[in-house]
Amino acid sequence: MAMEAQARKRSFTEILKSLLMPHFSEREEILKILNENYSKEIAIAKLMEEYSEIIPFDFLREKLKKVASEERGHAEKLKQKIIELGGSVNPLPKIFDVRMETIHDQRGFRRLVAVLEFDKEIYEGYISQINKLEDDKVKNLLREIVEDEERHKDILMDVVMKLC
Repeated sequence: MAMEAQARKRSFTEILKSLLMPHFSEREEILKILNENYSKEIAIAKLMEEYSEIIPFDFLREKLKKVASEERGHAEKLKQKIIELGGSVNPLPKIFDVRMETIHDQRGFRRLVAVLEFDKEIYEGYISQINKLEDDKVKNLLREIVEDEERHKDILMDVVMKLC
């Protein structure tokens, strides 16, 4: 009788694990994606802020600072979603440090073009994630960020064109 109860308990535990494991793995994948996005938004904001300091025209500097501020806002929204999902925000991964060093090696407006290319990669990543993820709340957050990123692309192109 005790062995039968123990077998039933083990069977119940295995069923419970099989039902919950896909949820846990999906949640972990979402947290990983959100943390990566958070790191990218922090990195791009930092690059834009740094570049804005060397732009010789106040009106262009202010445009770039505004976009950088909005990128930091994206990072904050991503951070809030990570915490809401029970995750923790990870520090900036080394891969973005390498990417930032590569961009820093660029001179003049080419650095801004490199920043624009990085921003485009981020945008494309969001589009891919929206199509891949199933969590509607996360997808809505990413769609909201994508709308801003489309506007940012136009602003950054305008700044690049005026500096050329």
